[in-house]
Amino acid sequence: MHLKKLLLFTISSLALLLLTPTNADAKTWHYSVTPSNSFSHKTYAQAYMYGNNEYMALYKTKQNAQTQDTDTGRIISNSKKFYARKTSSKRVYEVIYRHQYYYVNTNDTRLYRYNTWRSGHKLISTVKPNQPNKVMLKAKTQVYRNQYWLYNYSGQNLPLYNWYRLADTGKWVVDASK
Repeated sequence: MHLKKLLLFTISSLALLLLTPTNADAKTWHYSVTPSNSFSHKTYAQAYMYGNNEYMALYKTKQNAQTQDTDTGRIISNSKKFYARKTSSKRVYEVIYRHQYYYVNTNDTRLYRYNTWRSGHKLISTVKPNQPNKVMLKAKTQVYRNQYWLYNYSGQNLPLYNWYRLADTGKWVVDASK
């Protein structure tokens, strides 16, 4: 009888140890995922740039945006937060920037509803993985524990990447071997 109690105590102790969270489980990463990859004609969605030049001129009218006649002298960069929607013109989008309505021509750069997307078994992003409030994943994209996160810090013409991996502690670290 004493042996049964000892065996039961040992098994229950081991089960309890296996159920307790480890350091790796202490931090979970929650990223926003866009419901659709394309812009709507009706509603505005947060927009991100990724192209040859990550800036765009702002125009007051749709006609000026089509002909690229600068009338505001304002330029928006990728680091700024803005919202966009499609117009009837293929290359002209309407944007809200600092509570003002403008038009942009996407000949210089492309607009996307996401800034992080999958490429094979890794994620490529224009933001670091340890900034979850700035990350917007492409629709139907998930982050898996064993995949690399490539942070593109130089743009599309000559991309340079920092390779991040999720450490056992649950934090993103730069992988020095890459």
